[in-house]
Amino acid sequence: MRSVLTLLTAVMLGACSTQISTSSTSEMARTSAYNVIVLDQVSGAALTLPDQPWLKDTVINVTQQVSAKWKNPTPQSGQDRATFIARIAINADRVKITVLDDLGRRALDIDWTENALDITTADWVSGMVDGRRLLADMIMTYWPVDVVRSALGTDLSISETGNKRMIKTQNDGDIFMQINRPDGDPWQGQATLRNLALGYDLAINSRRMTP
Repeated sequence: MRSVLTLLTAVMLGACSTQISTSSTSEMARTSAYNVIVLDQVSGAALTLPDQPWLKDTVINVTQQVSAKWKNPTPQSGQDRATFIARIAINADRVKITVLDDLGRRALDIDWTENALDITTADWVSGMVDGRRLLADMIMTYWPVDVVRSALGTDLSISETGNKRMIKTQNDGDIFMQINRPDGDPWQGQATLRNLALGYDLAINSRRMTP
């Protein structure tokens, strides 16, 4: 399974075409399992999207600069860090995420509603991106902890102390993910996510925008 880091690698490599592709990703996301996102292929741990994208009556409009670094399996694997921009709009019925590379090119669009998850990728990253995984990382970082706990099911557990979240495997108690969120408003400031299971780190700088 490719993670969000595959997306980051593709974004930084770039390509000649910036045309948006309406590939089969959207059709696949509308299958009966569209709402289940596998987090770890080995253990089968997964996140099930909440029935309602956002439970609160508040509207979220955020711009994020995301810096990522990850472990290369071999020295010849290429770069081990990348940066991208995400624009996020959230209300009770819909979550929309647009991902841009550092040149401002549109790489990915995510549109999640109560009944569907549509993911559209640019031709130059199509087949190399897992937008579902990107959405799952966002949910685990920013959604209310009780919502995340229900979404994780029985394979993973989550605990929250202050601005820190810890996700562990239920069977052996190993740390799967560590998350640090900004004090006060989680959508304003820097959050960090460390996925120990897959070996990557994200530093997410968020800034609220007026609608």
